[in-house]
Parts: sequence; C-alpha cells; structure tokens
Amino acid sequence: MRFQKLFLAMGVGIAAAMNTKFDDSRIENHPDKLLLSRIRTYFHAFTTGDFDGIRDLEAEEYNMTDIPLGVVRSPKMAWYEQNKGFTNLLTDLQVQAISLYGSCSPGDFAIMEHVVWFTLKNDPPEAAKPNLPPGAMKGDRVGMINVAVLWWNEEGKITHELEYGRLTWADFDITAFDM
Repeated sequence: MRFQKLFLAMGVGIAAAMNTKFDDSRIENHPDKLLLSRIRTYFHAFTTGDFDGIRDLEAEEYNMTDIPLGVVRSPKMAWYEQNKGFTNLLTDLQVQAISLYGSCSPGDFAIMEHVVWFTLKNDPPEAAKPNLPPGAMKGDRVGMINVAVLWWNEEGKITHELEYGRLTWADFDITAFDM
C-alpha cells in the first residue's frame, strides 16, 4: 500500500509501475473496467513478445490491417507470422497509452491512442527500412504514435484490428496529448 501511494503521488499508475513495458497511467481510470482489463492483457502480451497469448485473444475470423507496415486484412495465422517476424527485429519494446475510448461489448469497438517505443536489435533488413527513420541502425531508439481500433465478438475476442500511425518527430512530446 505504501508503494501504491508513492506511485500515485508521482502520477504513475499502479499497473504502469508493475509493468513498465505498458504504461497505462493515462487510461487507468477508464470507466469500462472489462475493456481496460482486455486492453491491458493484449498490450502486456504485445510488449512481452507473447505471440501465442496475442493469438489466443483473437477470434478465428480475426484479421489485421496495419497501415504503417502496409498490411491489409491479414488473416489470423498470417498476421501471427508477420507480427513475430517484425517484432523480433526489436528489443526494449514499450507502449505508452494516451487515451482509450469505446467498448468491448459484442459488435462494438475500442480505440486507443498510444506510442510504441523500441530499439532495433540489429541493422534492419531492406524490407523493413521503409517503415523506419532514414538511416536507422542497430541500437537506435524509435517511436511511433498509433491509433489501434479493435472490434469485439460475443466471446470477448478481437475480430478485426486496425493500426494506423506514423513515426514520432524530433521534438515529440507525449505530454502534448494530455487532456
């Protein structure tokens, strides 16, 4: 309890303090606790490289559209392999949530603004270079501001996901997005 008070006094969410890979301090008071729980589960799996865990959250009919990667309606198993391939080029993957809207009721969708931060494990292959800052190389820290839209079914699984984002810029400041 003492640490909870310390983290709250510092403006750090409890979940963020416990999982520094997913900072949910800006959304921790979202009123839909079921949605918040599902978002935390999803982004914890993403930031820890738990590809099987991510796949388990997806419905059989799941498909992914990832605009920054040029992926359109990739089926569940194809996305599983694409996500593993791209994410394995990265280390120190972190996500900072900015805002969360919507619902996880069947047929509804949720939208989360967030920033993804990562360090390149190796010099990127040619195929990855168009999605990275010019000249990015092993050890470089990269940020991308994103919007994730997730649609839900009756079983609480994700049926469709849309990621849209762009690389952060030189003087990027996440606090400019605070409400």
